[in-house]
Amino acid sequence: MRNCWFAPLAWCIVLTTAVVADEMSFPEIEGASMDGAPDLQPPFLVMGGKSPMKTEKHGLAAPALFDWDGDGKRDLLVGEFETNSGESFPMGKDGSTVRVYRNVGTDNAPVFNEEFEWARDTEGTIMEVEQWCCIGFTPYFYDLNDDGYVDMITGQYHPGEVTWFRGSADGFLPGIKLQQEGDPSSNWSSLMGGDEPPKDEIVTFDYWVYSSAAMGDFDDDGDYDLIFGGGGGLRMSENIGTPKSPKFGRRQMLLDVDGNPLVVRELTPEEKEELSLFGVSNPDGDGKSSPYVVDWDRDGVLDLLVTGSYTKPGDPAVMFFKGVKTDDGHRFETGVDLLTTTDGRKALPGSGPRVYVDDWNGDGVHDLIIGASVATVNDGEFSDELSWEWESVNKVEAAGKDPGRYPPRERPTAEGLREDFGANWSGTDEELEEMVQMNVDYWEETVGRLYKEGKGHWLTMRHQGRIYVMLGTEPNTSASDESASLWAPDVNSIVQNTSTMSRFTPVTLELNLPEEVKTEAQAEVSVTFTIAEGWYIYAPTGRNSEHGMAETEVSFTVPGEIEKVGDVKRPIHQFKGMYDIFNGPTVDIRQQFATENTEPGTYEFAAEVTFQTCKEDLCLPKQTETLKGELVVLATQ
Repeated sequence: MRNCWFAPLAWCIVLTTAVVADEMSFPEIEGASMDGAPDLQPPFLVMGGKSPMKTEKHGLAAPALFDWDGDGKRDLLVGEFETNSGESFPMGKDGSTVRVYRNVGTDNAPVFNEEFEWARDTEGTIMEVEQWCCIGFTPYFYDLNDDGYVDMITGQYHPGEVTWFRGSADGFLPGIKLQQEGDPSSNWSSLMGGDEPPKDEIVTFDYWVYSSAAMGDFDDDGDYDLIFGGGGGLRMSENIGTPKSPKFGRRQMLLDVDGNPLVVRELTPEEKEELSLFGVSNPDGDGKSSPYVVDWDRDGVLDLLVTGSYTKPGDPAVMFFKGVKTDDGHRFETGVDLLTTTDGRKALPGSGPRVYVDDWNGDGVHDLIIGASVATVNDGEFSDELSWEWESVNKVEAAGKDPGRYPPRERPTAEGLREDFGANWSGTDEELEEMVQMNVDYWEETVGRLYKEGKGHWLTMRHQGRIYVMLGTEPNTSASDESASLWAPDVNSIVQNTSTMSRFTPVTLELNLPEEVKTEAQAEVSVTFTIAEGWYIYAPTGRNSEHGMAETEVSFTVPGEIEKVGDVKRPIHQFKGMYDIFNGPTVDIRQQFATENTEPGTYEFAAEVTFQTCKEDLCLPKQTETLKGELVVLATQ
C-alpha cells in the first residue's frame, strides 16, 4: 500500500475530501543524496479549488511559475499539447497553448482555483506553437536579449524551431523564430528511404526532431546558449550572436567527464538491435528527453535535470546531471535519478513528465515542480491501474492517441465493413471475408481482450495533465558514496549511426503494372505499401487530417490515350484509438484502366503517393514519392 504524504496540513484536508486517494498518495521515495542539493519532500498534488489543476487536449503538462499579471505574486502557467499543424494551425484556444492560473493566495503560499485564462501576447492573440507530435508548449523564461524584460521560449517537435516571445512593458510580443544554424525543417532519414547517410548530420530528421529547448550560459561568455533534448540527444547550441541580438550555432553534443554523450536511460539489447536495423542513433537512450537548466546543488556550476518518456520499467523520473568545469569545458558527471523508490516502483503516476525549479514556498530553497500526463477514464476519473503501471506493460496508447477521444467501435462484421467501405470495395466475397477476419482479429487483440478481462473502461481512457510539487529543504547530511552507485548507464553501448549499419525503411512502395495489355481490354495498376510490423500509415477517411496527420493519397497519371475506369480502390482501414489506419503487412491501392481507343505501343504510367508513417512512440514527417513504370499495349489479333 502506498504511503500518503502531504505538504502542509491545509493541503491534506483539501486533498482527503476532494480527490481519489491514489491521486495524492505516493510510494516512498529515497532519491539521491548529494552535497549542496535540497532534500526533496514527498510530492503533493496542486489543487485548483476542490479539483486538481489539470490540462486536457492530449494531456501533457509543462508547468512554470511567473507573475503574469504583475501583482507581485507568481502565477502558475501550464503548457498544453494539441496536434495543430499544417492547415490546422493556428487553432487558438484549441491548439498547443498555455493555461494561466492566477495566484489568489500569497507569493509564499500560493493558492489557485479552477478558473484559468489562455496566455495572450500584446496583440491579444492566444500564444500558440505548431506541434504535430509528442511535445507541447513548454514555457521557460529568460531575458534573452538583455533589455530588462523577461522573455519566454518554447521548443517544437519538427521542424526543430524555437519560438521566442519577447518581453516588453506591455507583455509578451508575438512569437518569432530564433535564428539557428541549418534548416530546422530538414528531414533526411533512413526511415524515409534516404540514400547513403549525408556527410553532415545537420540535414537529418534525427538532428532536429523533438527540439525540447532550455537555456543557460554554459560557455561562461555572458549570454544564453540553447540546450536541447530529443532525437539528436542532449546538446548545446552556442549563442554566436551577441547578448542583445542572439543567434545560435550548430548543436554540439553535451558530454560527460569521460567525453561520452549524456545518457538518460540505458538501451536494452532488443532496442539496440532495432536501432541498428533502422540505421539511426539514439544518443541519450530515450529520444524524447527534455532538459531543464539549473544549479541544483548550488556549487556555482550549471546542472541539468532531464525527463523523458517514462513509459517503460526502469525509466528514470528525473535525471540529475551534475555540471563540472574541466580543461575541456563544461562537462557532466554520470546521471542519477532524483526520484528512486524503495521498492523499485514508479515514483510518479502517468508518463511524459516535465520539470520546473522555483522556490514555491519562499524559504530560499529549490523546489521541484512536476507536470505529469496521467490516465483518466470514464470522463476524467483518475485511473490508479493505468497511471501507476508503466504504459508499455498495460499496452495503452501514449498521449495523443487516446482511445477515449472517440467511442470504441463495435466488433467488425461483413455488413458493417461493406457499408463503411462503400463503393470503393472492388474485391470478391472471399477477399471481403478475409478482410473481415483480419479486422476481427485486430479488434479482438486491441478491444475485445479488454472486454474479456473486465477492462472495457480502459477504452474511455484520456490523458490529462497534473501538477505535483516536491518542496526542498536544506540537506541535513553530506552526500554518501552510495549515491554514485545508483543506476548508471553503459555509455560505451550507445548505438552510433554509421554507414555500416543495415538499412531499414518502415514503408516501401511498389508500382505494379501488367507486363502487357491488348487493345480494347481492361487491366489494373496498383501501388503496394509494404509496412513493417508495429508501423502504420493513415487511411484517407478525413478523421486523421482533422488532427494534423497526413492521410494516404495515391494519384495515378495515365497517358491520354488510356482511360481510367471508376475510382481509386482502397482496402478497408482499421482503427487505432482516434485514428483510421492501414497497418499492413501490405496495402494495395488500385486503379482500373481501359485501352479501348489505344494504339499499340509503350506507355508510361506514374503514381504520386503521399503518406505519413508512425509507430507507438515515433512519427515521421509526411512523404511524397513519385513512382513510374511502363505498359506495353499490343494489338488485338
